[in-house]
Amino acid sequence: MRVKAPGRVNIIGEHTDYNDGFVLPFAIDRYVEVEVRASKDFSLTSKLFGQTIKVEKNEKRGDWTDYVMGVVWALEEAGYKVEPFEMTIDSTLPTGAGLSSSAALEVASAVAIMKLMNHSIDPRELVQICVRAEREFVGVRCGIMDQFTAVFAKKDHAILLDTMTMNYEYVPLNLNNCEFVLIDSNVKHELSSSEYNRRRMECETILKKLNKRSFREISEKDISVLEPTLRKRAKHVLGENQRVLKMVEALRKNNLFLAGCFLYESHASLRDLYEVSCDEIDFIVGFLKGRTGVLGARIVGGGFGGSVLALVRKNISQLNFEELDREYRKLYGRSIRVLHVNSDDGVLFSQLISPVSSSGI
Repeated sequence: MRVKAPGRVNIIGEHTDYNDGFVLPFAIDRYVEVEVRASKDFSLTSKLFGQTIKVEKNEKRGDWTDYVMGVVWALEEAGYKVEPFEMTIDSTLPTGAGLSSSAALEVASAVAIMKLMNHSIDPRELVQICVRAEREFVGVRCGIMDQFTAVFAKKDHAILLDTMTMNYEYVPLNLNNCEFVLIDSNVKHELSSSEYNRRRMECETILKKLNKRSFREISEKDISVLEPTLRKRAKHVLGENQRVLKMVEALRKNNLFLAGCFLYESHASLRDLYEVSCDEIDFIVGFLKGRTGVLGARIVGGGFGGSVLALVRKNISQLNFEELDREYRKLYGRSIRVLHVNSDDGVLFSQLISPVSSSGI
C-alpha cells in the first residue's frame, strides 16, 4: 500500500492559521511517500535518515517516528483500531525548509494506515486527526493549514481557507509568465519550535488581556492598550489577515505586480512585528528586492530559517541565483537551494478518498 502527500507553500497568511485567520496555501509537487504492510510489530524505516526503528504505539521518542506514531495514537483515540504494520518512508521534500514535511508525513501515514485497515474516513476528520497528532503527541502547537492543504489542495489553485469557520474556496493560480520559486536557506535555528510555541502563547495572552474570544473580534484601536511586544504581535496578525484578502483579489485580477508587493509587506511584518525571521532569510529577501524579474519575496513557514518564497518572471536570469549563492556562501558558509515548484493535488483528489462539499467564504 503506497500513499503520497504533498508539501505546501503558503502564498500569504503566516501565523494566522492558529489565530482564526485567513491563509492562502497551495500544495507543491514535492512529496512524502509511505509504503505500509501488515506486520507483527510496529516498524518504521526512513530512507532519508537510513534508519529502521521498532516502536511501541504509545511511545514518544522525540524524533521523526513521533509523527507516524502520533497518527496511530490519534486514530485510536478517535475510535479506529490500528494493527501493527511496517512502514517505509521516502521524501522529495527537504526537511526544515518550511514546506510542511511533517504534515505531509502525517497525512500520508493516516491515509495509508486507514486503507491498510480497511477503514473509511471523512477528509475533514482526517485533517483533525493529523492536527491532533502533532499538537498532543508530538507537542508542536500547530495550526490547521498544513494538514488541510495536504488533504484538500487542488492543482493549479490556491486555497483561501478561513480557519475560524473552516470554509474554503479555490483561487485559480493564473501566473502567466511568472512562477513561484522557493529558495531554501539550508538553515533552521534551534529556537524555532520553542519560539513558535511562545508566539502562540503571546497571542493567547492578547485575547485574555482584551477579553476577546478571537482575533476576528479585535480592531487596530483595541490593541493600543497592549504592551509593546504584544501590540506588535497583534498588529501583524491583523495586517496579515487583510493582506490575504488583498492578495486573493490581486490574483483574481492577474495583478502580479501588486501580489509581489504584498509578499514584501508580509516579510517586513514577520521580520519587524512578529519577529520570526533571521539574518540569513533577511539577506536573501534583501538581495532579491529590486532585482529585474523579481516581483516579491517573503519568508515562509514557522520562521527562524527555512525558505523564501519568491514570485519571479519565468525568464529571470539564472545568474541572479548564482550570484545570490556566491554572496550567501561568503557570509554564512553554506549554499542555498533553488526549487522551482508547481502546484499539485492533495490526497483528496489524488488518493481517491471520499470527497465532501466545499463551503464558500
